[in-house]
Amino acid sequence: MSEMHAGRRKFIGTAATLAAAYGLQPGNAFAYEKNAPPLTLVASSPHLWNAVALMHSGRMFVGMPRWPGFTDTFSVAELLPSGELKPYPGGGWNDYPTTGPDPIKSGAVDLTKTWVCVNTIHAFDGVTLWVLDQGANAIDSGSDVPGSQKLVQIDTRTDKVIRVLTFGHDILPPGSGLNDLRIGGGKIYMTDSGLGAIVIVDLATGKAIRRLADDPSTKADPHRPKIGRYGHWLTLADGTPQVTNADPIELTADHRWLYYQAASGPLYRIETRYLLDTAMSEKTLGTKVEYVYDTPTLGGTAMDTKGNIYLAESYRPRISVLSPDGTLRTLIEDDRLVGADALLISPDRHLYIPMSQVPNLQFVQGPNGKDLRTRPFEIYKLPLPARYGNLIP
Repeated sequence: MSEMHAGRRKFIGTAATLAAAYGLQPGNAFAYEKNAPPLTLVASSPHLWNAVALMHSGRMFVGMPRWPGFTDTFSVAELLPSGELKPYPGGGWNDYPTTGPDPIKSGAVDLTKTWVCVNTIHAFDGVTLWVLDQGANAIDSGSDVPGSQKLVQIDTRTDKVIRVLTFGHDILPPGSGLNDLRIGGGKIYMTDSGLGAIVIVDLATGKAIRRLADDPSTKADPHRPKIGRYGHWLTLADGTPQVTNADPIELTADHRWLYYQAASGPLYRIETRYLLDTAMSEKTLGTKVEYVYDTPTLGGTAMDTKGNIYLAESYRPRISVLSPDGTLRTLIEDDRLVGADALLISPDRHLYIPMSQVPNLQFVQGPNGKDLRTRPFEIYKLPLPARYGNLIP
């Protein structure tokens, strides 16, 4: 165990321990005993997308970040049955100028009413669309301009914005970058992948707190780089590794446990009661963190009602499933799944897989890196085996 893990309470059901006990090799067991169903293509687009959200009404929405090379995009769109993308929700939200002076620095637009760089979208109740905007045209770190980083709540029945949550430098210090979120028990839990932390918002009051900001569990280990296709490090144009601190996040159905990790792993968890106890010092809080599993670099995750965590691996085209008893199985491995992103379980128990192809993007291929992406960008789905759980509402 590395120094980072020293002193941590081990999760009793770690996959490493139980795999050894039962003679399993991680990823070599299969979720389907035989005849796994094929992937179904849901949609395709020339625009990069990294998230999908489904409503009880049958409407589908997609999130499309303005990453390098993809600034000319809608940011948020409704995916119509015809396959057409309709900018959402209208009213100027998708009118962020991508040419001319920097709108963030010039103040040319109201950043609280415009999509800047949407990193993810979610629908937890099948009615409300939550949109997380990093507020900067760069991956992993957000804007320091107040109001640009925001969490927006939209009622899809009326297509109206309900509220816009913004945060001061006490919650998002310079260098922070909100990444992903889960909602449960009246709280919003978000990862800060810029500096590494967990941000929690009370749904009723809108009050936010910042936790584990100095804990190694929310930081990427500098000796553990992000691994892309064929085992290559994800590296920026200047030759430095592309680092993503606290990134994937999952909340159990009973809202008791929060799971999270840096994109390069490993996976940790903590009881939410400790995170919400503001009387507990950060030092003491760090002792409540539990090391779960030595995960590989991940593009996205999902969790079902039985506590299974679905892992979109970055260095190979595979979706794995880590179960609460510690076993790790392969759900599917398919050459089309290079660069799967934020996973989603639908009410009819399908796993939706949006393909952002991050390991193929030019800006993570290092100096003189080549663009390895293929067009169009796709969304696939796959039915889950009966042994696994349902959508967490």
